[in-house]
Amino acid sequence: MNNKKKVYLRTYGCQMNLHDSERLLSLLAEINYDRCDRGEDADLILFNTCAIRDHANSKFYSHLGEIKRIKLANPQLLVGVGGCIGELEGAKLLAKFKYLDFVFSPDTLEKIPQIISTFEKKERSSAPVLLSNQCSLQEKFSFKDTKIVNKGPRAFVAIMKGCNNFCSYCVVPYTRGRERSRPLMEVFDDVLRLVEVEGVQEVTLLGQNVNSYSPDDVNNTHNVCDVRDVRNVQVFVDLLRKLEEIDGLRIIRYTTSHPRDMSDELIQWHGSSNKLSKHLHLPVQSGSNNILAKMNRGYTIEHYLRLLEKLRTYQKEIVISSDMICGYPNETEDEHISNLTLLDLAQFDFIYSYAFSPRPGTAAALIVDHLSDEIRSQRLRELQLKQLAIQEKIRSKMVGKKYLVLVDGVDKRQQKLKGRTNCMRIVHFTPETEIPFGGASQLQRYLWKWVEVEVSSSTAISAQAHLLS
Repeated sequence: MNNKKKVYLRTYGCQMNLHDSERLLSLLAEINYDRCDRGEDADLILFNTCAIRDHANSKFYSHLGEIKRIKLANPQLLVGVGGCIGELEGAKLLAKFKYLDFVFSPDTLEKIPQIISTFEKKERSSAPVLLSNQCSLQEKFSFKDTKIVNKGPRAFVAIMKGCNNFCSYCVVPYTRGRERSRPLMEVFDDVLRLVEVEGVQEVTLLGQNVNSYSPDDVNNTHNVCDVRDVRNVQVFVDLLRKLEEIDGLRIIRYTTSHPRDMSDELIQWHGSSNKLSKHLHLPVQSGSNNILAKMNRGYTIEHYLRLLEKLRTYQKEIVISSDMICGYPNETEDEHISNLTLLDLAQFDFIYSYAFSPRPGTAAALIVDHLSDEIRSQRLRELQLKQLAIQEKIRSKMVGKKYLVLVDGVDKRQQKLKGRTNCMRIVHFTPETEIPFGGASQLQRYLWKWVEVEVSSSTAISAQAHLLS
């Protein structure tokens, strides 16, 4: 007889949130909860939220509103909200949505099983609970005992949390606190277990500012520094070198990086390493030095472009992706043109681009802004169209080349497989022999296997290929 309870979990936003959700599911498994696909089937509904972008924020509030109907039909249902919105707006959420039972911050995940057990033992009229971020810089950042059970050869591993940069548009320092790093050998042991026990072959190291990883410097209180002041980046390179020793680990990725902390040692390791991915995500945010200064980014476009030049010198095959914000408050037409010019100069493999939206509590939200949403949207479209044209030209060079890809998707209707190259480009391809419609099990045997393909055509978004082995 299966006495397990069911949890329905929705995750919004970044890879750190995805990782936090994996930790949540592992913690809930210890108190007899399995994941389900519908809120109507759940004993517990959780939202792991993102406050970085307005779109994710709006989606969450829409989905939270839909839960009222389910809670009315099932008064025993527990509902909780976590993540960045949980930290920023927890008290407001509990006051507005009377069917919420608890709200938690990113730093209080480990307390969720205890809270749920307390609710289950008490009457359902128990008062709602607010778990806010109460961690200090002196408190060690460690979750060694949280054993995430991975479901494939890829895994995320958080090595640090928080941010010291206080970019003017960003809420991360307020929702996740200041930078704190896990001990180097704890991270190593975590990855080693994933490889040896779970069969993981590709690991992505996570942090809000991952290349300032500094486990021995938990009291670091920098929030502004010169581009020449690279903070403890050698420790991050030491970690990458240590992980390189793990037999069976094939690819190491890391995200997200800050240009200010991209040292020569780290750049040179991109050329020397046998396992470091040939893709690097390096957010630039704007092509205008004036806007970068207002954003408190701590570098210039000239510095950023020198980084790209050095990276491409040491690692000939590296591809660079980036983040860009259109329509920062009072951005001029010339500053917008600087964004477009940067795309030509940088030749990004792809970008994540957004129209500026003010985040409560940040410096940029206080600026009296004269730009309209219409202008922002128009500038975003111009930027995206230009980038797509650049991508299409770059990726046309893939045609005729062979790539080793890890199959991570199966399209049963079109009888196609999907994988990613070492440099994160998406490739669609067909098996060596045509499989009759409905032969899903035959397609499934390719899932999570490494295969060699040859690209036959490409677009700005993906490539088409045929299987070689």
